[in-house]
Amino acid sequence: MASIFRRGLALETAGLLAISLVSTRGPLPGHARDPEVAVDGAPLIERDRATTPVAPPPIHPAVSQIVAGTFYSQAMQTQRSFDIYLPPSYEQSADRTYPVLYLLHGDSGRVGDWVSLGLRAKMDQAIAGGAPEMLVAMPDGSGRFGDLTDWADRWDGTDPVEDQVMDLMTFLDQSYRTIPDRSTRFIGGLSSGGFGSLNLALHHPDLFSTAMSFSGFIAANDREADPGVFGDKPAYVERNSPAALVSSQAGAGDIYYVLSGGQNDRYFQHRMAEFSAQLGRLGIAHEFHVVPGGHDGTAWDAGLDFGLAHLAAATRNTLISMGKNPQAQ
Repeated sequence: MASIFRRGLALETAGLLAISLVSTRGPLPGHARDPEVAVDGAPLIERDRATTPVAPPPIHPAVSQIVAGTFYSQAMQTQRSFDIYLPPSYEQSADRTYPVLYLLHGDSGRVGDWVSLGLRAKMDQAIAGGAPEMLVAMPDGSGRFGDLTDWADRWDGTDPVEDQVMDLMTFLDQSYRTIPDRSTRFIGGLSSGGFGSLNLALHHPDLFSTAMSFSGFIAANDREADPGVFGDKPAYVERNSPAALVSSQAGAGDIYYVLSGGQNDRYFQHRMAEFSAQLGRLGIAHEFHVVPGGHDGTAWDAGLDFGLAHLAAATRNTLISMGKNPQAQ
């Protein structure tokens, strides 16, 4: 079995945001007085009213949030967990709707891995730089047989982890103010989550317009894939191999691919380079970046930077075409 170092980052789930409560002090009990009468009993004159300063109501700046949630997965017949990033305007703009990015952790990872890598600050910075606001959903990739699932539906039907991502998508579209359109729905992941993001997007090209793989692999029979997930039937292995699907799946060319690999991570960097070369031969739009780092957070953080840069430009143009203001839908 591949080591945790190769397969993905296992991090502690980040804590939720602490919310400061601001209290307003009123008159002390027993000290209420007539607002028209001074302390000594004399009426207040107009000059006093005019010159008495009135404090403006407090202004609470808009801030982003990371919210932990659960939903019922029909596929897995159980409650599943997820984290979601809500951009600064979400609580203050009740009529505004948002694109959604789904980010997948690596095998042996946890829901909070992307948060621990600094996802909230990264999104805040991108938005401050002019990127359109979006939701970022981070689901749970574990299964009944443990944490090594490759984000796939197990060959024998016992662990439909991919299908539970589809259940989450339905839940979010019903429960949050999303824009339920493939042009504003994206998916990405690190390590085996990068494999999963390609696999899911190619299985559902009608649902995702961009797929991002940071240090991922590209075939279900790769040495980094879990054979217990895919079994030994060639047809099922091929059905879960992005390297095969990109040539055979209708709609594969409608997806934009963002690929990256760490400069000190030869194996996964080469897998991404192979996939980039294949996309190039097929004439499919994509980008591939060799980034600093190994099979680690440094590389995944840098890969996400390139992904967010693409999403910012693509989303801005899409929202304008929908007649929406990218900065205030």
